[in-house]
Amino acid sequence: MIARNALLAVLLTLMMTPWSVIQAKTYDVLEMPAVPSDLASTSLVFSIGKYFDRYFAVGQYGHILYSDDAENWTQAQVPVRSSLLDITFATPEKGWAVGHEGVILHSSDGGKTWVKQFDGLRYGQEGKAYYEELVAQDPNEELYPFLVDEMDFAISQGADKPLFRVYFHDENRGHALGAYGMILQTMDGGKNWQHVLHNMENDSFYHIFDATPLPEDGKFFISGEAGLFMIGDINEQVAVQTESVPWEGSFFTTIAAADGGIITGGLRGRMFITNDEGVSWQAVEKPPTSSIVDSARLPNGNLVAVGIAGEVLLSTDNGMNFSRLPINTGGRIYAVAEGPEGTLLFGGPSGISKYAIPQ
Repeated sequence: MIARNALLAVLLTLMMTPWSVIQAKTYDVLEMPAVPSDLASTSLVFSIGKYFDRYFAVGQYGHILYSDDAENWTQAQVPVRSSLLDITFATPEKGWAVGHEGVILHSSDGGKTWVKQFDGLRYGQEGKAYYEELVAQDPNEELYPFLVDEMDFAISQGADKPLFRVYFHDENRGHALGAYGMILQTMDGGKNWQHVLHNMENDSFYHIFDATPLPEDGKFFISGEAGLFMIGDINEQVAVQTESVPWEGSFFTTIAAADGGIITGGLRGRMFITNDEGVSWQAVEKPPTSSIVDSARLPNGNLVAVGIAGEVLLSTDNGMNFSRLPINTGGRIYAVAEGPEGTLLFGGPSGISKYAIPQ
């Protein structure tokens, strides 16, 4: 569950960086391992979550932390110093993390050690070769030369392409999603990451911020910039835009309720719910808040959403209504997850914090 985010500051920084500076950059962060630090759990955390029986948090400088009790955190061995923005596990042993410089990391030992599967330098290079091959196979298809040009542009950017979200349907099939419409697919647990831009209805290359599962196997709901909503299907290897959009602002977080409804939140605290996969929408009843940047479903089915300014909201009716919890987090929040025994875990500028859910 991504901290969608400080992403705003990240994107502004990327867009204002001169191309001459980008092209001259080197990427030591892709070659240097994360430095062990006793302060890692109190440093900037972008995403936090519970997967199977273990808690995980990711953040700046390649920090990945894990804990079996949400009290004592151990720093994992990570081969890069890129800031990491999201993490997921498909099994108790097999996990993936993504972040800046287009990094995709993989663990096969429950998150203790990680290896690099992909990075932003490979994105443009491999994408160009792939789409040039499609041009040769079908010279009459106008889209493929356009995507070759896009890959040339990606190469000129260097590795500066953050991946915001990693989502796996099972231990083999998954997606990595990010800025400028980046979407990569794997069918073999990340041994190979494939370009699928040509099958996505995202012609404006809007940023993709989140994804959540739909009931049908392999289908998932995607949310992003400027009211981008798509229904993805890894079996068909496509993503098509929803029939309607409730508001053309950016949506940073999307969560599936226990009854199958999809709730999404974003800029200006806007939240909407759909019970028919985007055919129709209804505004969620909630108090005014800052931008909604993350959400989580608790084991009892209740939903939690957080505003970047520190607001914590709870829904007990599958997302139709949210009320504000009397929790003073003391500042900004980028991520929320269930904690042990009636608690919530938060990630933000000051690291990991835990609060009891008020009764």
